[in-house]
Amino acid sequence: MSLSLFRRLLLAALLLLIIWTLFGPSGIGEELLSLSLASLRPAPASPGPPLALPRLLISNPQACGGPGPPPFLLILVSTAPEHLNQRNAIRGSWGAIRETRGFRVQTLFLLGEPVGQHRPDLASESAAREDILQASFQDSYRNLTLKTLSGLNWVNKYCPMARYILKTDDDVYVNIPELVSELIQRGGPSERWQSGKEPQEETTAVQAVHKGQAVPLLYLGRVHWRVSPTRTPGARHHVSEELWPESWGPFPPYASGTGYVLSASAVQLILKVASRAPLLPVEDVFVGVSARLGGLAPTHCVRLAGATHYPLDSCCYGKFLLTSHNVDPWKMHEAWKLLRGLDEERTESFCSWLQGFLGVLRCRFLAWLNS
Repeated sequence: MSLSLFRRLLLAALLLLIIWTLFGPSGIGEELLSLSLASLRPAPASPGPPLALPRLLISNPQACGGPGPPPFLLILVSTAPEHLNQRNAIRGSWGAIRETRGFRVQTLFLLGEPVGQHRPDLASESAAREDILQASFQDSYRNLTLKTLSGLNWVNKYCPMARYILKTDDDVYVNIPELVSELIQRGGPSERWQSGKEPQEETTAVQAVHKGQAVPLLYLGRVHWRVSPTRTPGARHHVSEELWPESWGPFPPYASGTGYVLSASAVQLILKVASRAPLLPVEDVFVGVSARLGGLAPTHCVRLAGATHYPLDSCCYGKFLLTSHNVDPWKMHEAWKLLRGLDEERTESFCSWLQGFLGVLRCRFLAWLNS
């Protein structure tokens, strides 16, 4: 092969790599598009009537209590009653983290009522673990919206001082240390949060303020644009013409339900306007529609995986990714063992200089190869 031909092939390969990086799945083009999200923010709608939500069967009202400051990050994991293995895998891995970067973290599981013959003893599990929230509706995919609303309503009632809330699923690996660092960079904690000395006597009158600093309004996730409703009867994501007429066009931008973060103020805003939104059975779309009604646009974060599954890799799981989807209980433990014992303050040591330089792009390439 001549040197000239080799150079042409190399140039073509580099050009294809640049095009794929800019415009391929989750490429930089996606990041550039996300800059326009703020311009899509409409005027907020007036608050709607109170939500009529199912009653709580297991409320665990003291879950956010205890000495010290309230949770900086409260994680709500959507799970099914029969998914005990998934819950235990989370409890034995990233869900065991109670403090990172000097901030308190709390993980709770959201469930409905079991469907069918199999009836797990959730009351005993809750008594032993103290991390179950259960509401009185049939636990099914089409009821995920009720599940999420029940969880957000619980936060507003029993844990209003939590600064950020991550809603995720029980097949998602969450990189808690890096997620907390990301939120600190985006919002900036007050001095009281940094010192870990939040006064216990503060009341709900100041629940949205920490030493004069308002809790930032944030809706952070892997954002989807211009998604149209699925009209196929019986499909998992089917949305009827009655719920979302064709004349309304595609859904507004929304964050993937596999993992998105809401600030405490965003939770309150969504709950205020949620009754004005059509009760869509697609939970993440419903949250996006409610946020839009409240005048809140989602913020895109490339480090949240969305529906992408990433193969186990210490650099990706320990440094760059905040979530990875479709992780079964065995892989959950494997990921935890891969990272356990590594100093979270020295995450740069997880990666070689080349891995660090390529960052999330390298993780995406590994995911593409794995698929």
